[in-house]
Amino acid sequence: MPGFRPPVLALPLLVIVLLAGLLPVPSAAGAALGERPVFGLSGRLFTNFRPIPKWQRLLERYRVEEAKDARCRRGGAGNCPYREWRALIERLRGRDRLTQVEEVNRFANRWRYIEDRVNWGVADYWATPGEFFERAGDCEDYAIVKFMSLRALGFRNDDLLLVAVKDQNLGVGHAVALVSVRGRTLLLDNQIKQVVEADRVRHYQPVYAANEEVWWLYRPR
Repeated sequence: MPGFRPPVLALPLLVIVLLAGLLPVPSAAGAALGERPVFGLSGRLFTNFRPIPKWQRLLERYRVEEAKDARCRRGGAGNCPYREWRALIERLRGRDRLTQVEEVNRFANRWRYIEDRVNWGVADYWATPGEFFERAGDCEDYAIVKFMSLRALGFRNDDLLLVAVKDQNLGVGHAVALVSVRGRTLLLDNQIKQVVEADRVRHYQPVYAANEEVWWLYRPR
């Protein structure tokens, strides 16, 4: 989306590819998780989040925000930051996985799209779920909320990805969430109203993908 740059530091992608070659690759995790194909490309796995600091900092801020929400709910306050979100999560517990994915996608896509320069006064800002619910956001913010919603519903970390892509139709950076359900990889995208199978989308070129433990770097075609 306009204003989003896949935040692999402030360096050209070729430099990042070279840098990534210097980072340690965990053999056990690599063997277990493989190359993780995304949109037709296979990525190289890493555990050092240093080249994608926005994701690492987002995870840290989210944990702080979660703890704040938990304290708020224990105190019986009625205006906790996750009130509507928690209601959604509780309503979806026990439902089948596909229904959970579709409802999470629908819920997040209700918020309006707003560019970071307008919303935050900077070129690229990654919002926590609480910040998104308060101020809306742009493409990576939708993807983050969907990722975290499915985690809250019990989806395994290994079944989820936040993916920074290049939209080859528009020539801009974009971000989406992917989830594996019953052997199918589903795409949750603020630019597509419905949840669709990822292999139906041919115009996204992955730059990198991450979950809460590891990430993958994809070489451009």
